[in-house]
Amino acid sequence: MTARMTDEERIEARERAIFRSDDRFMDRMDRRWTAAEQMIGELCREGRKILYVFPVGGKYREGSR
Repeated sequence: MTARMTDEERIEARERAIFRSDDRFMDRMDRRWTAAEQMIGELCREGRKILYVFPVGGKYREGSR
């Protein structure tokens, strides 16, 4: 026979799951932000700021964004 969860237990379990999901999302975004900072730099050409990106295993790209 299985024990049934009370309403409070169900709400607490749902909140814990939401917090775990948020933590995983923030960790993933921190890792992506750190990787992006390593790939993005600035290059000044003719007095105009141009960004350049060196993606891992990709081609060199540049642009104004």
